[in-house]
Amino acid sequence: MANIKFRRGKYQAQIRRKGYPDVYRTFTNQSVAKKWIKATEADMERQLFQPISGLTLNDVLERYQQAVMGCHKNPDSSETYRLQRLKRDLGGVALEHLTPAKISTYRDNRLQSVSGASVKRELVILRSALNTAIKDWGISLPANPVTNVRIPANGANRTRRLEQGEEQKLLSSTGELKLLIIIALETGMRRGEILNIKRSHIDFVRQTLLIPLTKTDTPRTIPLSSKAIAVLREQLRGSENVIPIEETALFSYTARGLSGAFLRLCRRHKLKNLHFHDLRHEATSRFFEKGLNPVEVATITGHKDTRMLMRYTHLRAEDLVRRLG
Repeated sequence: MANIKFRRGKYQAQIRRKGYPDVYRTFTNQSVAKKWIKATEADMERQLFQPISGLTLNDVLERYQQAVMGCHKNPDSSETYRLQRLKRDLGGVALEHLTPAKISTYRDNRLQSVSGASVKRELVILRSALNTAIKDWGISLPANPVTNVRIPANGANRTRRLEQGEEQKLLSSTGELKLLIIIALETGMRRGEILNIKRSHIDFVRQTLLIPLTKTDTPRTIPLSSKAIAVLREQLRGSENVIPIEETALFSYTARGLSGAFLRLCRRHKLKNLHFHDLRHEATSRFFEKGLNPVEVATITGHKDTRMLMRYTHLRAEDLVRRLG
């Protein structure tokens, strides 16, 4: 049995059904309340309804991580880190109390310490997790609260290129850090992709590397330069006594550990506003400078839309002068 009561300018919808706890929702629009009743009763009829009483956002995020992200995301990926941030700051909130206002407060607090692009990615994950909970798991949220939250703009795209002498300073590092910098500059791979390299991914005969875990969820195989091959051989020689080589990552850094080591290196050499991801931008720009076309570059970098590569083609004016003659 369902009914709607109008109280204090709002519509209070109630559903009572045998085998389920009483369910209540408040709406500002009567037609929306009727639609919610119809959809909820249909889910109850099909035994798909899951009341949100007692559920927290952490319950949804945990399930989303295991069911949706777990099978194809590197545990050390940026997406996993963003999910952990959401769990830490919002995980304890009961689903019935997860309002656009609470999410907006989270957004504003995060904007104090990270870029709008970073906050946007976190909210996109949150929106996706809640959509999955509503559509696939029958969790009875009346609507996705992220829908009514302003998503920050990306801001200007970074165009940081290495200046004269900066590459030499970066390569003054030693050990794995130096090798990782060379791999990034030679291949244009993302940080997480590099850290997931395993011996079984490398084909030294064909000089190619399989990247099974990617940001776009599409595996790709890329060509390796002679420098990249030399680095991978060197790292393999250093890990010959580590068992099992085939099943473990070639490099020992975590994503955050690598970012921290790279930051300390930049500070030591007074390299300003340089991130490890900028090496991917540098490598991609160099591919274009070598004469590769957008399709060829996308094959290496993994960009699904070649139009996205336009922001990587920041060819230096002085280089173009030399090519024009």
